[in-house]
Order: sequence, then C-alpha cells, then structure tokens
Amino acid sequence: MHFPLKEPVLIFGFAVLIFLLFPILMRKLRVPAIIGPIIAGIIIGPNGLEILERDSTIQLLGTVGLLFIMFIAGLELDLDGFKKYRNRSILFGMLSFLIPLVLGVLIGLWLHLSMLSAILFGSIFSTHTLLGYPAISRLGVAKNQAVTTAVGGTLLTDSLALLFLAVITGASEGHLTVG
Repeated sequence: MHFPLKEPVLIFGFAVLIFLLFPILMRKLRVPAIIGPIIAGIIIGPNGLEILERDSTIQLLGTVGLLFIMFIAGLELDLDGFKKYRNRSILFGMLSFLIPLVLGVLIGLWLHLSMLSAILFGSIFSTHTLLGYPAISRLGVAKNQAVTTAVGGTLLTDSLALLFLAVITGASEGHLTVG
C-alpha cells in the first residue's frame, strides 16, 4: 500500500473507519465526539502522516459531514421558537454575513484582487458552521433563545455564501452576464 492513498474506495473505507473509531475514542476521553474526525484528519492528512491527501473524495466527505450537522440542527430546531425569534435570526444572519463580506471585499480590493475575486474573498469570511451544535444539543440547551437565533442565522449565512459562490462561479465562467 502506497501513501497517500489514491484509490477512492480505500479512501472512503479509511474515512468510514475514522468516523466510527475516533468518536468512540473521544467519548472515552470525555471530549465531544465531533472533535475525533477533526483530530484524525490532522493526524492522517497532508500536514501529518500523509496517509490521505486533500483530494476531491476528502472534500466531498467533509462537505457531506458539514451538511449532515446542518441537517441534524434543522431536525432539532425548535420551529415555534424559530418563528418567534425569526427577526432576530434574520438580523443576526444578515449582520454576520454582511459585515465580514464588506470588510473582506475592501481588503481584497486593497490587495489588488479583481472585483469578483474580492467578493469571493469576502464571502469566505462571511460564512460559519454549526460545528459546535452537537455539543450544544447534548447539553440540552438547543431550544435556548440564543441557540435558536444562532442556528437560524447560520442557516441564512451559509445559504447566502452558497448563493454568492454560485453567482461568482457563473460570472467567472462566462455563464452569467450583467447588463
């Protein structure tokens, strides 16, 4: 067997093994289980033991993992609480998206990036994830007003970031014209 692994089936099998074993190990160490795959990725990744490289298979698995966390958060979201605090979620989401976006675009332009590149640069800073949500859920505070607001705002920021990415990609490939 040669490293880094190149065969997608071996990469997938190795990743599944990590996703099964490392959360169990983390629970025994009394660390949130979600931290296990992250630590494993650092150890076996290109900056560690170089067993896996950051290729399209690993990027896909990482994206699926983040989408899974968002899916679980959506399932556990207190819809009545979300309806009650939706204006706060929208305000939080818009502010936590627009402030980093504007600052990122300004810094990108200051670094002499093209406008599309500067917008992409800014949108990278304007998104965040629900990585800590499993721990919040396990603590039983998922229905807390602040958590409901943050989850709703995060869903909004991630949706806006994906929209910006789609528009920028279309514009850079010539599929989208303005005017």
